[in-house]
Amino acid sequence: MAVDPALFELAKPVEEGLAWPRPACPNCQSGYVGFAKPTEDESHSSASARTHSAWDPEWINGTFVVRGQCENPDCQQAVHGTGDYRVDYARKRDYDENEGGPPYSTFYSVTHLHPPMLLMPIPKSAPEEVREGVLRASRVLFADPGLAATALRATVELFLTSEGISAVSTNGEFRSAHSRITEWKNADPSRPSVADLFFAVKWLGNAGTHEDSDLTTIEVLDGARVLDEAFHRLFLGADIDKHAQTINAAKGPNRTP
Repeated sequence: MAVDPALFELAKPVEEGLAWPRPACPNCQSGYVGFAKPTEDESHSSASARTHSAWDPEWINGTFVVRGQCENPDCQQAVHGTGDYRVDYARKRDYDENEGGPPYSTFYSVTHLHPPMLLMPIPKSAPEEVREGVLRASRVLFADPGLAATALRATVELFLTSEGISAVSTNGEFRSAHSRITEWKNADPSRPSVADLFFAVKWLGNAGTHEDSDLTTIEVLDGARVLDEAFHRLFLGADIDKHAQTINAAKGPNRTP
């Protein structure tokens, strides 16, 4: 279990001529999504500026669409992406200024992928509420990182609800995430280390809710790493135990090695 490294690469501008990151397929989770060459549409302002006497390739910008497909022949899930592009100095190679100036490249910044790439693995034994929370965060990861961070915090709260930690006090007022995590932590001496991870995700989500939030996609992915570790500690043992029980049941009590 781990946050897909390809998501960190997709959170950065992808330079033309270089291979696109290959994230895990959101459908089969066993194949990888390969992307074709993007299709560009230059913005009106960018196209109009080409007649300016001081025009420079760095003024070029617009939107793009890109199509991906799972490379697993038994899946072949299509993935459609959109985003913004701009032209800037190339980074993929050195250049010789004596050959007419620096070469330029197009840089593609993803703002949406559908179906969404899973922000983090979802343990099989995790409550359905947790699954829905992770999917919600995944849908807005590239479009609105602050909202994705808020959705991660909500995932923690959904987990607490599934654990019987009420979202409201006895007088009907909504409780803070901090007090709920604290109650869950204090109910079992083995929980403090996981609770500390929950607190970290809570702080990230708080930052995402602020009107001046400037969280980046990479910061949200770092938060997903923290939540993934929390769920890893909580659910991985249960998943392994369940798998062992399935194997034992298939073997049968009377079968010999």
